[in-house]
Amino acid sequence: MDKMVSKFLITASFLLFFGMAVNAQDVESKINDIKISLIDGNYEAGLTACEELLKSGISDSTQLAMVYGYAGLSSEALKKKTEALAYYKKAVELQMPQLDVYDKLINLSKKEKNDSIYEFALLEKLNAFPEYNDEIKKSLAYQYLNTKQYEKLLTVSEELLNLTPNDANFLYFKGVSLQNLGQVEESKVFYEEVLKIDPEHTGANMSLGLMIYNDGSDIFLKRKQEYEAIAKPDRVNYWEYEKGIEKGKTLYRQALPYLLKAYESGLYPNLKPILFNTYVRLEQKDKAEKYR
Repeated sequence: MDKMVSKFLITASFLLFFGMAVNAQDVESKINDIKISLIDGNYEAGLTACEELLKSGISDSTQLAMVYGYAGLSSEALKKKTEALAYYKKAVELQMPQLDVYDKLINLSKKEKNDSIYEFALLEKLNAFPEYNDEIKKSLAYQYLNTKQYEKLLTVSEELLNLTPNDANFLYFKGVSLQNLGQVEESKVFYEEVLKIDPEHTGANMSLGLMIYNDGSDIFLKRKQEYEAIAKPDRVNYWEYEKGIEKGKTLYRQALPYLLKAYESGLYPNLKPILFNTYVRLEQKDKAEKYR
């Protein structure tokens, strides 16, 4: 009896394995048909075949990844961008062994401004293809800067600086991250380092200029509040006020060259009222008019 049971189990296992092998071959054949459809530019047929295969169930993860990848290619060609993103993401999650699918997910998610998928795609490409480390880390740095993920920006900028210590943009990234994480004085050091390497760097000029300008404005505000708190101010009080705001004016003079370079780049039009205010407080009203 035991021998019969054992024989039955062996036979059943063989049939199951054989069935899986046949199914895998059948799926492979259908995947090849999909490839031909895509090569011929028949994306509708390719997408339909992909969807049918996905509904039928595919046990092999590599084959499943391939079908998701081809479904993404078909969908993108048919301008079905939301569906394409979803299919590409599935293919990448299953570690489809084709670099171009990672790049297509990266490019499409960036174009569609889908920040979460874009970051995911970059990180997955980094894991799957570590030889692209430098390129991907740069893309991540810009992404973290644009999405204000400053802790992540700090980490990736430090990794990039380990590779290229004197890169102005990487130093700028670290300065931005430190400033937004509350380490203001430390960030100034990095902005100054950027400008030693690239005096025309618009981001560093804008950031450093604004920081110095804000320090000057704080002095003006503090001295004004102190002066206005005096019930009946006399000449001595006014002299002390003027002497006090001179420190603010000194900071404004320091900030001005940085702010001008940033504004004249055309990238920071919002600096115009700040420049107007700076010239007014420096009692250079003729120069202020240009920025009114």
